[in-house]
Amino acid sequence: MGHDGDRSNQRTPTGPLLRPAPLLLIFFSVLFLLAGCFRFRPSEGGGQTSFHPPRKISPSNIALPNGYRIEPVATELTFPTGVTFDADGRIYVVESGYSYGEVWTTPRLLRIDPGGGLTVIASGEKNGPWNGAVYHQGAFYVAEGGELLGGRILKITPDGTITPLVENLPSMGDHHTNGPAVGPDGSIYFGQGTYTNSGVVGEDNWKFGWLARHPEAADIPCRDVTVQG
Repeated sequence: MGHDGDRSNQRTPTGPLLRPAPLLLIFFSVLFLLAGCFRFRPSEGGGQTSFHPPRKISPSNIALPNGYRIEPVATELTFPTGVTFDADGRIYVVESGYSYGEVWTTPRLLRIDPGGGLTVIASGEKNGPWNGAVYHQGAFYVAEGGELLGGRILKITPDGTITPLVENLPSMGDHHTNGPAVGPDGSIYFGQGTYTNSGVVGEDNWKFGWLARHPEAADIPCRDVTVQG
């Protein structure tokens, strides 16, 4: 009896000792859900994004600091990515022609006329996105992202003539040819994106679409850069 009594006084490891287990389960479940949303959006070669233009613009939806005012200058644009001005101060805007999720439209350079009307200056091919524009000495310079055929830097004259200045840039992955900008020396500078975020081609790239088109694609190894001055 004494032995059985000793057992009755022993505590079974229940209650608070086991309560953290459900919390750990919840924690790892949330962690799993946050680790790569593409797994829950299956794809047949690109994200399943739908596009339903136009988007209604309401200035009241944008929070501004005190003393600032905002108003729409032009509406019904599709994926606008850059604004520039010509020598007369007229406004021009670039529509990219591409969005992540394999949404393809026509890349365009548009002039915003008084009253908000739009005039098409030039239209591009299915090789977007057009990422920004700059005006310099009578012509526009546009960075073509090159999701299908590789990045390019385009010169566009006011009559709509498009002349590629640089072609076949490694821009068919996650990040594209961007810019451009004109430096004090009159040269054109632009940014060049990478195929991936980390230099490693993974399953997410395949499901995103571009790796199926370019299975040989890989990032270019970095080089040491010495900064002087």
